[in-house]
Amino acid sequence: MYSMTNKTLITPATTTDTIDIRQQQLEQWLQQVFEDQDFILDSLAGDASARRYHRIQLLDSNGAEVARYIVMDSADEQDAMQQFIMVDKLMMPAINVPKLIAQDLTKGFLVLQDFGAVEFAHLLVGATPAQVNEYYQLAMQTLVELQKLPVKTAKAQHQLPDYDAAMLTREMNLFSEWFIPYIGVELDEGLWENLKSALIAEILAQPQVIVHRDYHSRNLMQDQADKTRLGVIDFQDAVIGAYSYDLVSLVRDAYVEWSETQVSRWIHDFWQLQKQAELETVHSAEQFENDVNVMGVQRHLKVLGIFIRLFERDGKNRYLTDIPKVMCDFIFELEWLGAHGSDSMQQAVEPFNKWLIDTVLPAYQNKFVQQYI
Repeated sequence: MYSMTNKTLITPATTTDTIDIRQQQLEQWLQQVFEDQDFILDSLAGDASARRYHRIQLLDSNGAEVARYIVMDSADEQDAMQQFIMVDKLMMPAINVPKLIAQDLTKGFLVLQDFGAVEFAHLLVGATPAQVNEYYQLAMQTLVELQKLPVKTAKAQHQLPDYDAAMLTREMNLFSEWFIPYIGVELDEGLWENLKSALIAEILAQPQVIVHRDYHSRNLMQDQADKTRLGVIDFQDAVIGAYSYDLVSLVRDAYVEWSETQVSRWIHDFWQLQKQAELETVHSAEQFENDVNVMGVQRHLKVLGIFIRLFERDGKNRYLTDIPKVMCDFIFELEWLGAHGSDSMQQAVEPFNKWLIDTVLPAYQNKFVQQYI
């Protein structure tokens, strides 16, 4: 066996005592899948989940690469893997999701098509404004194709759950359970409950579609086999929910920043794409922008809580530096709704926003920004 950092060359006869038991199980399974085939297994950087990913390169007798795939190791998340497979089959007729090559649900192993290593975020680096717009138009058109899939099919044949009041509440409570204690302030329960109730009422009234639930620059890939298409990954948490959720994930991404003028332009563009595709939508781009900002507040409450939980519970501190971008988006959305939202939304947002400015932001600046920025 020849090994390098994070990389292992496996031949059919390879044995080792230097790698962990799980790695041995994975290699043995891959030797069965790719019988009598040499391969290199290269560990990839992890994400926010407990899953582990590898890239496998199949080699010919001269050591030249003949094919490559992605390997998912989901030892503690078999249910998530089953959901991944089910959602993959649902989405495949509409958008470019990875083809399934091999699977073992009992062991928690999956081999998938490899789109390559160029994320949507990578495409944006150094791109001209015109190129950036082209990339976002492609991402939005891909999202429209996803929203064309019938909700009835997703529920009946693929068991996608509803993004209901209970789920929306659990997600928002990540803010009160993790973020607020982290910065050391006391939650105003009355303002908090009023805000959540107002958000849920408007979110549940929005048109319902299939929601990817994490549609952003790190989960979209340039397909190296067809660079005119985006590969879509990390969709196993898909649900039936509001038509605005995935768009706000894309245009107010935690990892990429654009001016609000540009974001508003893309929101209006997406509304036009919905109309052209004859999808259910609202009567005006302004109303759609309202719906996106309502959904954005819910999502950013969740993300602020998740990033702190990843740090405190899971020991993953790399997301802390992304919190200021999320906080800025959150504040913008609250201020927009305070000025332009419905009467009921303004009544909930304005006192909450005052508490946020007077109590939360000073503690946030003191506890967080000075430490991590």
